[in-house]
Amino acid sequence: MNAFVRMLFAAALLAQPLAAQQLSDVAGASDPEGLPRIVGAAIIGYDQSGFDAFDLPLGPVTFSGAEQLRTIEGPRTRIIYVVPGDRSPLEVIRNYQAELDDQGFETVYTCAKLACGPVSAMVRHFYPLDGRLENMGRITRNAFSSPRDDQQYYAASNPETGRVVSVYAAFETFDMHPETEGRVLVLLDVVEGAPLQRRMETITAQQMASALGVDGRVSLYGILFEYDSDRLTPSSEPTLAEIAALLLEDPALMLFVVGHTDMTGSYEYNMDLSRRRAAAVVAALTKRFGVDMVRLQSAGVGPLSPVSDNFTEDGRALNRRVELVQR
Repeated sequence: MNAFVRMLFAAALLAQPLAAQQLSDVAGASDPEGLPRIVGAAIIGYDQSGFDAFDLPLGPVTFSGAEQLRTIEGPRTRIIYVVPGDRSPLEVIRNYQAELDDQGFETVYTCAKLACGPVSAMVRHFYPLDGRLENMGRITRNAFSSPRDDQQYYAASNPETGRVVSVYAAFETFDMHPETEGRVLVLLDVVEGAPLQRRMETITAQQMASALGVDGRVSLYGILFEYDSDRLTPSSEPTLAEIAALLLEDPALMLFVVGHTDMTGSYEYNMDLSRRRAAAVVAALTKRFGVDMVRLQSAGVGPLSPVSDNFTEDGRALNRRVELVQR
């Protein structure tokens, strides 16, 4: 065997493990409770939201959106799986359908190939790269870049528990990542039938002043933002009004407004989100409540100062907060 042939043979041997590379789950990811994965599948994207809205299509999806849809709300788990081998999107969907049938689920909507709508429209509807999943890693960031037309979709709900499961499956043809090229990607959304947990807590100006006098800071959970956004929700108004009253009652008081997040997503993403949220609070207080800008300074520390664990939704909810710190 000459040197050139030996070199080609060695290169082929080195290439085999890459092509057959077995991905492992991203850190902190797990299957939804009671819903197993396809055998051998790996999780490359994972996110849990305490309470979120999900647009469930009830008909073909166009570039303007679903022709018919139902918006459902509840605690949501979103997962992207890579399925091994030559399994097809149809095989994936049929496996989920059989599993959910056994659990008492009823079909809400199902479609196949172009009957679902253009592939790119389906991807835009289900996977708009909305922040947290986008920041899970290089492979996830490019997931569903160029799926083939043999897409499959299935959604079902459980009439007893209210749980809704949405499954979108398609072959990935994007050749940047050998781990996913030519394999089926599965985008799974599970929305639990749990009622909204009331987390509104308006602390009065007097209570804020007392906490600042004792600890030099106070945590606020009545300032709320839209999901993965720095846009304040209307329910934040009572707490903002109390902060304005606090500053009016003590003209010498100067404050840092500090944004905090949980640890879901990348460090860089959460640091930026916490800074933008703190700045949004300062902007609201100065523009809408007339607070002098020199009395407030915004800062964001992302996930760096947790007050609870980041492994449960209750713990993450406590970590997502705005703090006032006396300066």
